[in-house]
Amino acid sequence: MRRILPAEDRLPPILANIYEDAGFRAYKMRKFEEYSLYLENRSFLESERVITFNDMTGRLLALKPDVTLSIVKNAKADRKGCEKLYYRESVYRLDRKSGEYREINQMGLEVIGDTDTLQTLEVLSLAVRTLEATGEEYVLDVSHMGVISAVTGLIDGLREEDRAQILYLIKTKNPHDLAALCARMEVGEEIARTLAVMAGPSFGFADSLRKLKESAPAAAAEALSELESIYSALSSLGLAGSVELDFSIVNDTDYYNGIIFQGFVKGIHKEVLSGGRYDGLLSKFGKKAGALGFAVYLTDLAPRREGDANDCDYDVLLRYSDGSDPKEVLKKAAQLRADGSSVRVEKEIPAGLRFGRTEEV
Repeated sequence: MRRILPAEDRLPPILANIYEDAGFRAYKMRKFEEYSLYLENRSFLESERVITFNDMTGRLLALKPDVTLSIVKNAKADRKGCEKLYYRESVYRLDRKSGEYREINQMGLEVIGDTDTLQTLEVLSLAVRTLEATGEEYVLDVSHMGVISAVTGLIDGLREEDRAQILYLIKTKNPHDLAALCARMEVGEEIARTLAVMAGPSFGFADSLRKLKESAPAAAAEALSELESIYSALSSLGLAGSVELDFSIVNDTDYYNGIIFQGFVKGIHKEVLSGGRYDGLLSKFGKKAGALGFAVYLTDLAPRREGDANDCDYDVLLRYSDGSDPKEVLKKAAQLRADGSSVRVEKEIPAGLRFGRTEEV
């Protein structure tokens, strides 16, 4: 029995092999950028609060709260091919619950350039394989900003605050209040029915997609067709078993314009993976190309499950006394390690240390 490493140590080499085998190359960046990059794209960030400091020349810099912005800024983007990158970086974000900044270790990948359906499928399949690598039960929830934009775009005289409220009610799965809002806005029956399906419970990818196609207006046909193609392809690859359609995943329409998704693993009550298509971000940098990718938050992944039979820090705690011969202690530890055990040598048992058994020498 070997000590179970935390996800931050165990997963990176596994994921790096997966991504490199798929043709992605490692990308390394600085820990900070000029603050203006984040100020100009603050609506793309989870929080506008970033850690800033001045360098020796007086420039205002920031510890990076996001990796994608840095990659897009430096990407040589065009539609003649694809730039495929993966990374392992730390980002620094404000935790809304604690009010303190956190360092979050994450890995991810980006595809920038001619991002057609095949590239979308490849990114989604790599997201599934990333979740599989955690060794936990998982689900990948998929949504599509094209459906949301197509449906809300048909509402006459839609104000920005009303649009934000519609997206909020879809995100919080509140069909009752959404129906009341549609009635007050005098939204057409077809659109109101489609919004109700999007805000309602999921019945599995295939059934949810069928229900949506029955009610959705023609403007959403292209996005729905893409969802259907994606699910069919993932099914043929044997990767659709834990993929669901869930329109409670909503992102900023100024940046995201297609497939968006989030990954969850059992026992963690927040997403551990998120991604999507963000052509709008590239256009804000004056780059005419497509872009999609995802990040997996290694820091948020539990290193092990409580109650697991292997839930220990070391296999053996080897105890010695003041009168023990140091050579014999080290020899015993070497013998135990040669048998495949992880061994910690101590005189006393450290508080909170978990181990499989104790031996004395």
